[in-house]
Amino acid sequence: MIEDEMTDGRPSIDFDHHDPHFSAAETYASLRRTCPVAWSDRHGGFWVLSRYEDIANVARNDAVYSSARDEHGHGGIVIPEWSTETSIPIEMDPPEQMIYRRMLNQLFSPTAVQRLQPVVDELVTRTIDAFIERGNADLIDELTGPVPALVTVHVLGVAEHHAKRLQRAVHDVFSAAVGSERSARGAAEMQWVSQLLLEHVRERRVRPGADVLSFLCTQLVDGEPLTDEVIASIAKLIVGGGMDTTTSLTGQTLRFLSAYPDVRRRLVEQPDLLVPATEEFLRVFAPSQSMGRTVVKDATLHGCPVAPGERVLLPWVSANFDESVFERPEEVVLDRPKNRHLSFGIGYHRCVGAHLAKAMFQTMTRQVLSRLPDYEVLEEKVVEYPDRGNQTGLDALPAVFTPGPRVLAEA
Repeated sequence: MIEDEMTDGRPSIDFDHHDPHFSAAETYASLRRTCPVAWSDRHGGFWVLSRYEDIANVARNDAVYSSARDEHGHGGIVIPEWSTETSIPIEMDPPEQMIYRRMLNQLFSPTAVQRLQPVVDELVTRTIDAFIERGNADLIDELTGPVPALVTVHVLGVAEHHAKRLQRAVHDVFSAAVGSERSARGAAEMQWVSQLLLEHVRERRVRPGADVLSFLCTQLVDGEPLTDEVIASIAKLIVGGGMDTTTSLTGQTLRFLSAYPDVRRRLVEQPDLLVPATEEFLRVFAPSQSMGRTVVKDATLHGCPVAPGERVLLPWVSANFDESVFERPEEVVLDRPKNRHLSFGIGYHRCVGAHLAKAMFQTMTRQVLSRLPDYEVLEEKVVEYPDRGNQTGLDALPAVFTPGPRVLAEA
């Protein structure tokens, strides 16, 4: 990262969060100290923020910093954009966005998640049963990937045999380097995801059930039912937001606990500690590293004029390590008080699936700690995402452990 001055006086840096050698911790720490608002010419040009207060303020200010796309489909919440298709409702602004958000709030409220907990318990138990007698497993491929996918298809009312392909499609999109063959494959697969969901929506119109798609088929906006395409878009967001993020959080946490047995022992001896510890793991291992906004009104950031059409990067990961907000941010403090991390975002666009994500994470972590108590990650075989600019996580997390018994009877 090299600082200089652009001809218009704007602070400029050579910054690319998608560079394979990009170090989020080091780079953002330097920016927080020396250049909290700066311009990068990469990916069409965008502003980079780094301090908690600035990131939170921009994320809350939908009137100036929009999540929506323009009439040509440009903008949205990812830098650089990988699609021109609007994702409903995350790529909308209030008040329109809130119409759909209120629908989703009912579906993913703490009460709704509590009703779903027995399903999560059973799916985690069944998933671990599939490999526990073997004494080894890739914890990404065989646990943290399958469980969120299985929970998501259950919630949507999609056939379970589609879960693996759905999960792989999302995983490719989230983990692939910009412009790579894997990224293109993921984008193509997401077209299949759209078609699959559209087919399920049309089926629910005829044969409704007790699932999210059926519920959305009953909802009205201005007295009119949602179109099939709108419901499929909302469902696609649930697929994208519900799968790989929880996979990432759980995988990174299990890797950390393998490397720090004393911390693992504390969680085993004090099981209630996992609740506050979840917030700390979210802070340190935020799956969503950053999101984008588009300026729609003239404004200033730290005295820097920003103009309509310009893009702004909101790196949640930098906010989570801001020394002015978190004492000893580089340390994992399981019972950290007042943990105001931004891993779920903030404002109207805060992640609607936060309660379900935490339920899945805690259930998987608890069962690993109780059923695979001596698991050891084979660190030399761990594979990280090749691109960690927007999302971070692991492609592979091989581990060994003492074989244990199944809990459920074989089908």
